[in-house]
Amino acid sequence: MTGITVTDIPVSEIDLSDTGFRITGLHHDIEHLSASISQYGIMVEPLVLCGSDKYSVVSGFRRIEAVRYAGLSRITCRVMPAGEKPGAAMAAVIENAFSRELTSAELVRATALLLRFMDAETIAKNATSIFNRPLNTAYINTLAHIHAMPDSVLNLMDEGKISIKACKSLVSMDAETMTEFLHLFSLIKVSSGIQMEIIAWAKEICALEKMSLSTLIQESPLGDNESDGHRDISALGKQFKAFLAQRRFPAVTAAKNQAQEQIKALELDSGLQLAVPENFEGLVYAMQMEFKNMDEFKTRLNRLAQLADHHDFKSLLDR
Repeated sequence: MTGITVTDIPVSEIDLSDTGFRITGLHHDIEHLSASISQYGIMVEPLVLCGSDKYSVVSGFRRIEAVRYAGLSRITCRVMPAGEKPGAAMAAVIENAFSRELTSAELVRATALLLRFMDAETIAKNATSIFNRPLNTAYINTLAHIHAMPDSVLNLMDEGKISIKACKSLVSMDAETMTEFLHLFSLIKVSSGIQMEIIAWAKEICALEKMSLSTLIQESPLGDNESDGHRDISALGKQFKAFLAQRRFPAVTAAKNQAQEQIKALELDSGLQLAVPENFEGLVYAMQMEFKNMDEFKTRLNRLAQLADHHDFKSLLDR
């Protein structure tokens, strides 16, 4: 990447509609950045590629958007000469990856951008110096497959609603099922691990009950909330997981509910918390005790001793 010059150019000569090198998601909160630039200027000049009649943005979309928003007519940029598209692609990734960790969506976009100019083996060989982290060829190919999924995938990634791991499990599905799962994850927000559980359980339920995922969604707590723009998507995620667990594992769910009722009946002090084995697959129970002084410690011990003769405590352990 030689021949870069620092030049003051008209903002009107920069083509912001050319997003070929953009790996970040769209940003709408540029007011504060615009105010900062108006008062203090740009700390790091954007990088642009010289074209036949316009400049293409390589890195610094938000900065240029903020300058335009501020009504400034000129901006100082680092300018790459025409014909440097492969170098511009690497620069677009490097400038972001070495300033902060790339998000999942940015990692997918960056990989797809580089694959326009080099193969997966070359990217893997130079990953540390480009991405600031190692990437193997198989993972690069996975990212490429995710980029080939419907556009909504990257939007969901930008919103933190779907992970690379979850997308990887959707890649091999038929188009209709994939679309239904993407619609599902547009309605909720859960962790990556729970996303994987939801995918596995939903597939199993649909196979066992011979139904479509869309029908399953309609029968769930999500069915009455799809048109509610004010819904709590995190709470809906928990409700939907609980719905799937009850549907897929009714006996275990019933046992958990019964155990919670038995624990509630014990009327434990706030400083005592009883945990049953996960999915009742083990034999070890856990009791957590909290206390602030010796008197509380003695009170907790006395309460624990009383539990040994409590009917609900005995029935809980004698399952």
